[in-house]
Amino acid sequence: MENLNEIHWHDSEIESVVEIPAKDQLIYNIQYPENWDQNIFAPKAITFSGYHSHAIEEMPFEGNPTILAVFVVKEEGGFTTIKLETNAGNRYITAKSFNIGDQSVSI
Repeated sequence: MENLNEIHWHDSEIESVVEIPAKDQLIYNIQYPENWDQNIFAPKAITFSGYHSHAIEEMPFEGNPTILAVFVVKEEGGFTTIKLETNAGNRYITAKSFNIGDQSVSI
């Protein structure tokens, strides 16, 4: 996935995750740190397109998980698997591409 490092993943709080099978999309609705110095967060959506799979390996947790780091695990056949490390555990997403934009969910 190109431009993975252009998103500032650290401290993004996961509010919800929506799968839209008909569009092969997985949408992460997050609170995104727009200005750390002033503690300003904005609602954003990270949309994974060409979505293949999503696995969550987290412990029971109170509140919303916060993303700590993101790593590419594997690239194969046009798909990329990334690992999201959160304060509750790990999440793995396999997709072809992603983008970040305004938070909205539609089917």
